[in-house]
Amino acid sequence: MYGKFIVVEGLDGSGVSTQSRMLSKYLASKGLKVHLTKEPTSSIIGSLSKSVLSKELDLSSKALQLLFCADRANHLEKEVEPMLAKGINVICDRYLFSTLAYGLGSNINYKWLRSINLNFRMPDLGVVIDVPVSVSLSRISEESVGLQLFDEKEKLQKVRQGYLHIAKEFHLKVVDGTKSIDEVSKQISKITSRALGIQ
Repeated sequence: MYGKFIVVEGLDGSGVSTQSRMLSKYLASKGLKVHLTKEPTSSIIGSLSKSVLSKELDLSSKALQLLFCADRANHLEKEVEPMLAKGINVICDRYLFSTLAYGLGSNINYKWLRSINLNFRMPDLGVVIDVPVSVSLSRISEESVGLQLFDEKEKLQKVRQGYLHIAKEFHLKVVDGTKSIDEVSKQISKITSRALGIQ
């Protein structure tokens, strides 16, 4: 029996990594086999992507998006697909919907980017943690992390609108990320339980 592929998405500062970890623990507590992973990965290709995001490496917007896609192709073949084939549920902290949303934030042609990413496996469940841009920027500054490539108000507005558009197009579940960490976690757990048929 194949495992389920679950993706958690959202703006920087929305709590994607925290909620991915909490969901992983929740599923494990229900006796399910679960594997937590993320994109960009820690592979050579993923590390190149991170270097561009942290402004250590200068690449064109299109080249960056193609790097994300190359990293994703490798990630699916080497890690995600083998886990799913073993019946292990995979939770991915960011996936192709980040590429689409942040691509929109860079004014990249959406049809072009979408056509590339439609070649990849679609998740069984996708969740977008939605927060206003002001909340995203506030949380990023509190974490004292250096400004990333997309951490500007105007770009993030476009990215947020991109996520909301993509959520409708790909039937992703949207969760209010302004609530407490535990409340958001409960909401995501409830959505996942329903999708996976967990009591």
